[in-house]
Amino acid sequence: MSETLYHYMRKAFSREAFGLSGDLAIFTPFSILSPPEETHGFILGRDDRGREVRVNPSKLPNMHGVIVGSTGSGKSTLARHILLQAQKMGIKEWVIDPHSEKSYTSIMDTRLELTVEKIYFMEHPGWSPEELASELSYYLEKIYAFPGYRSILREILAKCFEEKSLYPFERVKNEDPNLKRIYDDLRKLYSEDGFKIRELAEKNLHITFPTLVSRELHATASQILLLLLEGYMRSLGSRNRVDLIVVLEEAHLLKDYFLRLFKEIRKFGLSILAVTQLPREFDPRIFQLAGYVVALSGPESYIADIASLFSLGREEFDHIAFGTRGNALLFRSGDPRPRRIVLEIDPFVL
Repeated sequence: MSETLYHYMRKAFSREAFGLSGDLAIFTPFSILSPPEETHGFILGRDDRGREVRVNPSKLPNMHGVIVGSTGSGKSTLARHILLQAQKMGIKEWVIDPHSEKSYTSIMDTRLELTVEKIYFMEHPGWSPEELASELSYYLEKIYAFPGYRSILREILAKCFEEKSLYPFERVKNEDPNLKRIYDDLRKLYSEDGFKIRELAEKNLHITFPTLVSRELHATASQILLLLLEGYMRSLGSRNRVDLIVVLEEAHLLKDYFLRLFKEIRKFGLSILAVTQLPREFDPRIFQLAGYVVALSGPESYIADIASLFSLGREEFDHIAFGTRGNALLFRSGDPRPRRIVLEIDPFVL
């Protein structure tokens, strides 16, 4: 990338950049001092000063994080590296993986193939029937792109959760082809003998899907599981430690949910790590609210997306624009300066 192209991209994107609120800290006297590094948490690698760099979600304002990178940049490898460290720290973990990557199976205790194995989502600790129906209907309307359906879905689902059965939905499914489509997908996931959220939350789970599952069914299954898990963790009470971390591949499919979840300032021991190669698909506020963001290397169009979200200096720009695989930028909430790091991945996950 030439000097001219660099300045062109900086000019094109600087006016629309969504910087962190702490960016103004660079103008304070403290900006000449190197910020102290975290001594606990997940080891990512080393910075340009040779210091070990860690992320400790428990110490950040928000426990949730994002990994962004282009195809082949090592997003899933980094996610597996973090999961392996979480295991050693006694943290439970889930991976929701639409691609069914075998590399995740090697580090997880249990594989759950949804639609083949089913869940019982009529038990929903932490949610009243009306609350869960309202939340789920909101996301189903967006997942299936059926505008105007939230109200009727909320009414139907509230009855289902109150009666602990899909029968109220079954009674009306043939009145509208769109309702039938949603019902048929719920039916593929649900069983009265299926796994309950209390059971699943105690396992290290690699959650996968058959090859021919639709995008909507994958998103619906992921959304139901995350809502159930969120309610369950909330029912256990507030706590400032990570008890369970969830890696969600293709996270842009649930972008609306993440915006709501990342706004939650209370901590219930749940940390979501969203993995995506499409940062432009996310609301920019998600990156502002995240406790940490790791941006891996990629092509010019991808770097332009990152530059529109964060204030990048020339050194940061070059680090992921020209660097080899393994170069990354770490943005942490409360630290206005991106950290240029070289990842040090546990060989076991390679």
